[in-house]
Amino acid sequence: MKTLIVSIRAELEIPDDWELVEHPSGIQTLKAGDQYVDFDLAPLATTSDDPEAEWSDAESEIIGEVLDTIVGLEADLEIVTIH
Repeated sequence: MKTLIVSIRAELEIPDDWELVEHPSGIQTLKAGDQYVDFDLAPLATTSDDPEAEWSDAESEIIGEVLDTIVGLEADLEIVTIH
């Protein structure tokens, strides 16, 4: 068995009224209005070799197989205010 480590870093420009809060479940989330937002791994797949192929997470058995292999997942959230 091998281990695959996937590191994803995303930068979002968000409205000033969105904030980081702790959800009652204990996880840190983004609060956007009355919605709590968490980030998760969303694998996409295609069977096409076309450079313009469409990638999707819909109706693909491999997506479920990939998700079943996850043994740990962590999302770090930080808001940086630029003046």
